[in-house]
Order: sequence, then structure tokens, then C-alpha cells
Amino acid sequence: MELILQDGYSGEVVEEVIMIKNQKSLESFFSKINQTRKPGLPLPKIDFDKNMLLVWCEGETAAASLGLVLKNETAKSYIISKLNSKSNVNNTAITSPFRVYKLPLSDKKIVIK
Repeated sequence: MELILQDGYSGEVVEEVIMIKNQKSLESFFSKINQTRKPGLPLPKIDFDKNMLLVWCEGETAAASLGLVLKNETAKSYIISKLNSKSNVNNTAITSPFRVYKLPLSDKKIVIK
């Protein structure tokens, strides 16, 4: 699992995980997050015959996590854990960060703990 993009604004209010397995879905996601950006974020170049994307939108938060890490891979699933920040900084800014991860193309279930 490789982090290929992260940003502080997804526009999502609640946490959401999106699997992207084709160019059309990628373009749809980027058109949504680029609505308020001028210029917009460029689309990553992905070979969807070999790879897929996992997009993790954290939702509105004042304490963004440090991301996701692949803990285990079984024949049927990817087990992924959240890396939580240990910081005690009082942050009053509300953000809605997102991260885009590249994974090998698979029909495995994604389990986030």
C-alpha cells in the first residue's frame, strides 16, 4: 500500500472510504474535490489493469490522523489500521483531510480498524 496523495480538504463531513478501480471513478472523485480549487489537484496516473486506489476521507475533524497502514493481508482481505496522532496540541481549525493510497488490483475486502 503506497500513499500517493494527501490534502487537507475533501469536502466530506463524515468519514468515508472509496475504492477506485477505473479512470471514470477517479475523474468523478477529482471533479468533486477540485470544485473549490483553482487550479485543481492533478489526477494521478494509474494503470487500472494492475492497480486500484483506496481513498480515505476522514470527514470534518480538528485532529487529523497520521494516515493508514497495511497491518495484514490475507487471501480474502486487507487489514488496515489508522495511525492516530499522539499530539496534545489544541487545534481549533476544522479540516476534512483525505489520503489516496495505491494497492495492487484485487477483489479483497478492505477492513479498517
